[in-house]
Amino acid sequence: MYKIIIKMELVEKYLSIFLFLLMLSVITIQIMSRYFFSFAIPWTEELSRWLYIYIVFVGASEAISRRDHIAVDIVPNRLGNKSGLILDVLIHGLFAVVSLIIVHHGYIFAERMDRLGSITMDVQMSALYGAVPLGFILAFIKSSLNAAISISKLIQPQSGNATVTSHLCK
Repeated sequence: MYKIIIKMELVEKYLSIFLFLLMLSVITIQIMSRYFFSFAIPWTEELSRWLYIYIVFVGASEAISRRDHIAVDIVPNRLGNKSGLILDVLIHGLFAVVSLIIVHHGYIFAERMDRLGSITMDVQMSALYGAVPLGFILAFIKSSLNAAISISKLIQPQSGNATVTSHLCK
């Protein structure tokens, strides 16, 4: 399981870097065309917005695997290792179920947006709204893997290292 998480993080990392550099390039082209050539390229603003949305959803999945997302940790910090692992399994299991629901409804919504085109790029809007199911599929996989790792730590605790955060892949 650790190898899967590490490989997924590596792919997400490079995908995020690529999308960010592409967004930076598009914004640079936009700025240069406006201020140096007095000509606005209409598709650059829309493409940079689309790229940002994809960066957010890919980055959210990476945050789930690294447990860098916003969390209220008052209760988990006061629990013992075993209770903390049980709570971790419940949280990640619930989030995996919610992720699947969002994937389902996000796919339906993206499919409905197939009839609409973007204003400046002449691309179907379903390509934009497809970021939601894609991001939550990744989140489902990461939450399921995190829950499975916590379950394995409950079943076979490691000597002195069976805490919730002891499997972070950094």
